[in-house]
Amino acid sequence: MRTEEWKPPIDLRTAYSNDGYVVAKQVFSPSDLKTLCQTLRSVLNKSLSDEPDHPSSLDELIVRCESRDHSIVYKAAQSVGSSAATCQLLGSSRILDLVSEIGGFEKTELHIMPLYLIIQLPSDERFDYAWHQDGSYYPWCRELATLWFPINRRVDRDTGTISMIPGSHRTGPRETENYLRNGFFKQMQAKLELGEADKEQVLEAGPGDCCIMNGNTVHRSVANRSMSPRVAAVLRIAHLSAEQEYERERFYCVHKS
Repeated sequence: MRTEEWKPPIDLRTAYSNDGYVVAKQVFSPSDLKTLCQTLRSVLNKSLSDEPDHPSSLDELIVRCESRDHSIVYKAAQSVGSSAATCQLLGSSRILDLVSEIGGFEKTELHIMPLYLIIQLPSDERFDYAWHQDGSYYPWCRELATLWFPINRRVDRDTGTISMIPGSHRTGPRETENYLRNGFFKQMQAKLELGEADKEQVLEAGPGDCCIMNGNTVHRSVANRSMSPRVAAVLRIAHLSAEQEYERERFYCVHKS
């Protein structure tokens, strides 16, 4: 039962301040994650309505749809942002309380962008991010937090994850090299300091865990070397200052890259 007195562990607040990210353990319930997977499955199934036999597992369904057209998987991954499953996932957890507390944010000034899924296919690095700061994609927001969490299985350096450079948020926004990977995938690659990449920390987390990351923390994708797709969720939260006006299109247009 929730109470107004609930506070996150002190070590999480300290780690977020020092490192620019934390991993909160088991903040999402297995049933809510399962419902999110079922929502993704439902959308993907509609694209195979002309086929007599549908794959039995979500992994097989993703691979089948990807082989037909990548846009099917991309659109399905975006669709969960408006789903009841996403509202249930966020509303039944303490994640927004946690973000407010460890980031020192006023909850009344937090605004949420649409959640979407990043589906990382086996041995396919076309859509992997180079070193970057999420804040580079949202220059209008001075205080940004990103939630990144696994949906269908545990993530590590073999199954596909992300890695961070601890403390990289302290220097603020960085100079970037902007380009289109494979002709369309937008990259805003952050400039690293000499030897900084040696501090890289690979994220290991299981379903239910959530990485909360400062918008200025430098991070990148770690390739999926397993034999099946990895599904993770991304949600960005903007903390608007008292002086900053709300602009609707910033929150109702899903981030495209």
